Amino acid sequence: MRQARGLLVLVVGYLLARYLLPHLYPVVLALALAFSVEPIVLRLTARGLPRPVAAVLSLGGLGTVLFISLGLVARAAIEEALHMASGLPAAARQISRRLGEIWPSHLLGPAPSLPVHVLGQITSGAGRFALQLPDIALAIVVAAVGAYLVARELPTLRRQVRRELPALLSRDSLRIGSVAFRATVRYLRAQAMLASVTTLVTGLGLLLVGAPYALLAAVTVGVLDIAPALGPATVLGPWAAGAALLGQYGLALRVALVLVVAATVRPAIEPRLVGGQMGLHPLAALVTMYLGVHLFGAVGLAVGPVLAATAWAAYRGEAQS
Repeated sequence: MRQARGLLVLVVGYLLARYLLPHLYPVVLALALAFSVEPIVLRLTARGLPRPVAAVLSLGGLGTVLFISLGLVARAAIEEALHMASGLPAAARQISRRLGEIWPSHLLGPAPSLPVHVLGQITSGAGRFALQLPDIALAIVVAAVGAYLVARELPTLRRQVRRELPALLSRDSLRIGSVAFRATVRYLRAQAMLASVTTLVTGLGLLLVGAPYALLAAVTVGVLDIAPALGPATVLGPWAAGAALLGQYGLALRVALVLVVAATVRPAIEPRLVGGQMGLHPLAALVTMYLGVHLFGAVGLAVGPVLAATAWAAYRGEAQS
């Protein structure tokens, strides 16, 4: 019965994370913000400030820092994107002409209009992003208000959860659920650190080799690196190929070199970093990520290590009891 309850918690948690969590990201962001400023709130309340005032000051300070930092990065990236867009049509025509010259049409048929397709994808992607701006703005407002409400009442909410949950779930289910939650948070922390490392390596590498649009490329790689199966190759691969077709062989070689380094760093440090954050041996983290992908698909990159860390922590708790 105990094993069945624990398995039920894991299954329900996976289903919630798989199907419900994508629609609740403003709530998740609000909780993350509230918990991240809690140490500052505690320090301010210890100095005599009321908790609502401390929550406003802490969240306001964090929001100001994030707004200024992201604003500076976004401004520089947008400037690079506009500069790149001004020369993109001419580059696309040149790449198309070059493809037509080297394409073995007698074997593969007419050359594909790849640059036109890429430009169409960029345009449609920008249009979809523009349509999502109202939803993004609403999500930010919901996250900000939710973060304040949670930060203001966090001690009370904790007491209510501790009082109500034992009446709904068994002690074993609560313990396993708590372990799974902590493992998930640690996994997300590890992924954020990995994305930051990939962004930093890509940006520094492009700057060192003198490639243009280094900041724009690094930010794009960092954002894509969060998603499974995406990363430096999604951006740097087509860039290197396009530069080669334009006859810019030196730039193509430099970008390809950065791609090799950036694509090597993450697989090299991911098992150790994920394992260290979740209490797993690097080999165990590597094996569970591999098995997770084969059993659950791309989402298995997270499910495999989380399930392994949960099972291992539960086993150690039973062994010690």
